[in-house]
Amino acid sequence: MNHRSAAVVAIIFGLLMFVPAIVLGAAINWPASLSEPGSVMMPLLVQNAAAVQAGYLVYLVYSLLFLPAIVLLGRVAGDSWLVRVAIAAAAVSALARAIGIVRWLTVLPELAAADGSPELFDAINSYGGAIGELLGVSLFGAAALALVVIALRDALPRWVITFGLVAAAGLVLPWIEVFGVDLGPIISVSVALLQFWFIAVGIVLAVKSRAAR
Repeated sequence: MNHRSAAVVAIIFGLLMFVPAIVLGAAINWPASLSEPGSVMMPLLVQNAAAVQAGYLVYLVYSLLFLPAIVLLGRVAGDSWLVRVAIAAAAVSALARAIGIVRWLTVLPELAAADGSPELFDAINSYGGAIGELLGVSLFGAAALALVVIALRDALPRWVITFGLVAAAGLVLPWIEVFGVDLGPIISVSVALLQFWFIAVGIVLAVKSRAAR
């Protein structure tokens, strides 16, 4: 039962990210637009308000789903200090991600609609991005993933474990940009690795669950 539930949630989590990527990509050239100044982003938010709201609502659901995904993978691994710390890190990650995303559903669209200050827009965006992306994804998200992958080392094939550790390392890359190094499309590739890892894990667990019947 643990394998089947974890498989379903892992696959859903892996696939769900592609929805906001497609919707927001078409509307505001996301995620490349995250680094655009307020003077560029504010008109786009006004012109594509419905798509932005829909895309970020799905992105919020996806981000919150990270916690149950890690919890269910932890059950497959079995109780251990690694799993417990991974779940704690995943909880902080989900909360930080949610806080970061909410800025795109509330204050930033309102500021854009009111034709507010681009400088204020940039300040709020940078602050929310630091909470959501740097803390939520790149610190606590990477830690949760790495710990649960290590905990799963006896439950999954070695290639899946290696893939997972590479994906976790990829999540840390945005911290390099804090020091002025522009990694460009490498960041998007690292996020894609995470999604494909969850899909791969889901498929492996689904096969294991079916074979155990």
